[in-house]
Amino acid sequence: MTIRTKVWLLVAVSVLVTAGATFWLRIYAMRRELIRQALASADEIADDIRQTLERFDADAEDRDLAISLSNYINRHPRIQRLQLVIERESATRIFAQRGEATEITRLGAIPREPIIYTRKATEGDDIQVVTRNVDLKGPWTAVLSMNWSLGPVQSVIKVTERWSLLLGLGQLMVLMFLSGFIIDRVVLRRLDILARAMRDVEAGDMDRRVPMDTDDEVGRLSHGFNRMLGQLSNANREIHAFNQRLAREIEIATQDLSRKNMALEQLNRLLNELRRENASKVRMATLGQLAAQLAHEIGTPLSSVSGHLQLALSQHDLSPSLRERLDVSTREIARIGRIVRDYLDSTRSLEAERKLVSLRQVLSEAVEITGAGELGSNKTLTLDLADDPADFVTDPGLLRQIVINLLSNALDALEQGGLVTLTAHAQDDHVVITVRDTGTGIAPEDLRRIFEPFYTTKGRGKGTGLGLAICRELAKALGGTITVESTPGQGSAFTLSLPRSGSTQSEPAPPRAAAGGAA
Repeated sequence: MTIRTKVWLLVAVSVLVTAGATFWLRIYAMRRELIRQALASADEIADDIRQTLERFDADAEDRDLAISLSNYINRHPRIQRLQLVIERESATRIFAQRGEATEITRLGAIPREPIIYTRKATEGDDIQVVTRNVDLKGPWTAVLSMNWSLGPVQSVIKVTERWSLLLGLGQLMVLMFLSGFIIDRVVLRRLDILARAMRDVEAGDMDRRVPMDTDDEVGRLSHGFNRMLGQLSNANREIHAFNQRLAREIEIATQDLSRKNMALEQLNRLLNELRRENASKVRMATLGQLAAQLAHEIGTPLSSVSGHLQLALSQHDLSPSLRERLDVSTREIARIGRIVRDYLDSTRSLEAERKLVSLRQVLSEAVEITGAGELGSNKTLTLDLADDPADFVTDPGLLRQIVINLLSNALDALEQGGLVTLTAHAQDDHVVITVRDTGTGIAPEDLRRIFEPFYTTKGRGKGTGLGLAICRELAKALGGTITVESTPGQGSAFTLSLPRSGSTQSEPAPPRAAAGGAA
């Protein structure tokens, strides 16, 4: 229930109780006054009749008295009945006789026929009986009884009550309406404005204010509300400014933390690379010692065996089966020699030779060497040079070895009908050489370790895992980098980037993350 409803009910009850009490008191007072006036009139008329009767002579007959009473009852309609009871006063007879005691005899009153005049009474009339003792002249006394009707007074009272009730109800409605209207205008409407302002503030409008037109209680309440809103607005602005400062500081701290996380991630990556490189160098150092011993221990016997096999193959009377076996032995011994050379190449320090070389010539020689030794099974090796690349300063032998190793790995990754393409072009101050194949590609888990020594994807007995590691060391010695991009099932692309001036780099760039290659 709203306060407006409560106030209206309170006003209605208050006005109803007040008007009801006033109406009852007014009707009660009016009834008493009208009845009092009616009874006073009855007393006056009764006294007037008594005085008139007392003026009659002692020998007046009953007829004269009756005429007088008839005139009164005809003249006053409120008189319903007049009755005059006349009787002789009591007399005393004294009889005295000589010689006897005196006899006193008291005679009783001698009544006369009462004189009565009546009027037809209305049913329900309230009758008041007024009596008067009439002192008639002569020995007669009388008692006057007058029945006085209060019917007209009651009719006036009823009409007055009816109109008073109607007027009271109208007055009640007017009072209720006026009281409610005044309270609504003076209090409730201003409280409603205050309530709407509070709802606006609750919705977020901190600039809302309540107009103050008076200095009463509601005005003071509005003034206090506006003062509170001002303080809240100031506090809200301070909180908003603090939140903005805090948001900016959090953003700056987040950016700083992000930069630090990125730097930490880079440091971790470099640390892992340094660890792998250090482990690789340790393995290389150990392998260098082992390779030197192997080269010393098996180099001479292998050369002797290879020489004897060559002499045996130079004979013309060998059977085909024996010649085939000697060819297999010669290839296996050559393979052992190549493995030993790979080990030696991967462990010894490289000193790059600096001279002006023809890139086309070096790439053509690498294609001829690789195609003559390893091309087969419907595999295709092409050299695609859109224009004649310019000469640049580098070590032609190391460059040729890198390209041969990349081409050999690409051919090993091919299936029947595969294609290996060798391209080269100048890019700013670098020469970019790309070996692209349509082979099986490299798995993502192998891509991260593809340049590590002894890590191979060719399977057991098919590779040493040193080819790409040697290529990276050779590229580093030439001041360049080597990277790989691969998609499993679609092939791989190895890119060698060398400076055209021939200057060396202290550290090679890490391989780009894509999908694998062959080692």
